Amino acid sequence: MTLIRIIAIFILIYLIFRFVTMYVLPWLLKWFIRRQQKKYYGERYSSSQGRERKKKQKEGDVNISYKQRKQISSDEMGEYIDYKEIKDKNSSKKKK
Repeated sequence: MTLIRIIAIFILIYLIFRFVTMYVLPWLLKWFIRRQQKKYYGERYSSSQGRERKKKQKEGDVNISYKQRKQISSDEMGEYIDYKEIKDKNSSKKKK
């Protein structure tokens, strides 16, 4: 009796797994891809900044915007160390 019960449980688990992989996972994948596409295209093409910029500019106007550069202080850059090459005493002697 317990052997039949164990086999029935394994078959049930197999069928549930097969149902999930055939129907649920593809649906979730499509849903996720559509959501990411909407997010990507929504930010890129329908941003409010882009529409405002187009309204303010006339045709033929040129607008150049610069990124602000971060000022790097000498403390952040590190310390400069001057060095000399030191010749090894052993390498200058002839090897026998």
